[in-house]
Amino acid sequence: MREDLKKMMIATVEKNLPELKQIRNFLYENPEVGGTEAKASALLTKTLEDHGFQVEREFHGIPYCFRSAFDSGKPGPVIGLTAEYDALPEIGHGCGHDIIAAAPLGAAFALKEAVMETGGSVVLYGTPAEECFVSKAQLSREGAFDEADVAMTVHPNPVNQASGRTTALDAWQVDFYGKSAHAGAHPEEGVNALDAAVHFYTLIGFEKQYLKDTNIYGVFADGGEKCSVIPDHAAVKYLVRADTVKDIAKIRAMFERCAGAAADAVGATYKIWNNEPGNMDMVTNETLSDVFDRYYEELGGGKMPKGESGGSTDMGDVSHVVPAIHPWIGLNCPQCSLHSREFAEVTVTEAGDRALELGAKALALTGLEVLTDPDLLKNIKMEFRQAEKAWKDETGE
Repeated sequence: MREDLKKMMIATVEKNLPELKQIRNFLYENPEVGGTEAKASALLTKTLEDHGFQVEREFHGIPYCFRSAFDSGKPGPVIGLTAEYDALPEIGHGCGHDIIAAAPLGAAFALKEAVMETGGSVVLYGTPAEECFVSKAQLSREGAFDEADVAMTVHPNPVNQASGRTTALDAWQVDFYGKSAHAGAHPEEGVNALDAAVHFYTLIGFEKQYLKDTNIYGVFADGGEKCSVIPDHAAVKYLVRADTVKDIAKIRAMFERCAGAAADAVGATYKIWNNEPGNMDMVTNETLSDVFDRYYEELGGGKMPKGESGGSTDMGDVSHVVPAIHPWIGLNCPQCSLHSREFAEVTVTEAGDRALELGAKALALTGLEVLTDPDLLKNIKMEFRQAEKAWKDETGE
């Protein structure tokens, strides 16, 4: 890589750091849950336009979603970056999306300067509602990322971890329908939907202990209003995580079997439906990931140990249509948990400042190497094709 371009990347990120920190702080102080990110989207899109990016709002018809691009006008790779900016109810930015917005933004500004020298373009996708509507899943299905040669982001974490596999996720609600009756006067006329739901919850508890590498947890969403009335409706909501969508399909079949048995036991009926969208498993492009890890360590960020996350992200859907990485950059707070107020607070400390700066620089330098090394991009795409073939063979899709 040309040393002058590398120095320019670092200098550009450093020049923009005050603005990037202001953006991060604004998002922290004005948290908006998924689907309501009016302030965050407005700030990010205006900032990108001020920096010379062409911005398309309401991208693919998704509220607060945007596509911003700077095209050098010369042939070359398209470097894709994704930003998230939704917060968690009552917790705020306990998943660090204030940094997930600002760090890719800083990388985009640096890569804009690079493509004017190297050719190609940089595209930053603003992807709202990662925590609930998983907008990147829809964007992936509709071909929004097909233009990109690679797609990258960074995710704050208590400790460093290289981009790896995340789980597939689906969300189901199971409704049971019975017949209401007066519990004291005519209980024999009722069909207790809550009994069916309790049977079902118990059956799932028995079944899930035999499933390897899965995460299945549910809560009761409805079970009646008055003790004197036999409930004619009850509902249970579940989040289900497993290695692949093929594993999710097997669990769905088990849910149908258990729901049918529980309903038959009391004479009720049932329905299973998706109460929230799901996402696919993350297939990290290791060739691209190794480049990011090398730069992150060179910059002083520390080692990026390999591993797998028990969580889920809609970046997984992106990784099935374009070579992608989702590295976890540590805030040096191993005592913290993601999705906590404590972690949100750390994002605006010196540790958060450091992660923001190093994340932006490592993304920029990784993108620069893709822009300037045709053999690297060739190897990245070769690995992507091989990984997708292996995934399809494994899942039968």
